[in-house]
Amino acid sequence: MEKNDSTIVEGFPPLMCHEPRVLLLGTIPGEKSISANEYYCDNRNRMWKMLAELATQKLPTNYSEKKVLLEQLHVVLWDYYQSVERTNSTDKGILKGTPNDIVGFIRKNPTITKIAINGYKKYNMFGEKLQNQFGQSIKVFRLPETSGSNASWTLEKLCQDWSIVFEL
Repeated sequence: MEKNDSTIVEGFPPLMCHEPRVLLLGTIPGEKSISANEYYCDNRNRMWKMLAELATQKLPTNYSEKKVLLEQLHVVLWDYYQSVERTNSTDKGILKGTPNDIVGFIRKNPTITKIAINGYKKYNMFGEKLQNQFGQSIKVFRLPETSGSNASWTLEKLCQDWSIVFEL
């Protein structure tokens, strides 16, 4: 029998902003992000580059500047899972997980009208379910993954596809 070396990983609380309009959902932080205690800490992930481009701002150089960028865009960062059991730092390594209370969070933050799912596979995992729960009251967007593992998508193409989230 093959040995299963899995670990339990706890996610972060939401990274809030004033008057949030968009909830940007990932799965759960990777190992680098957990070590640094920062969302999207892996330099191969293009989340911060993309958000800076969309806001027509310079690339943030530290976490404080990244939080300012989120304020400007009215974006909250969070993850679908509160905790997971996983064998590695990728979504494929997730064996099981406990979801966050996304519905309760949206109820407590009624200015949020959009949920951006970071990755097509994540949308298939939980985005459709969220869209069904919210119906027409919240728009759930199926968007390309910003991680470096999605190397076939250029930063320009990511910005083009993600820009729909920030249109009025």
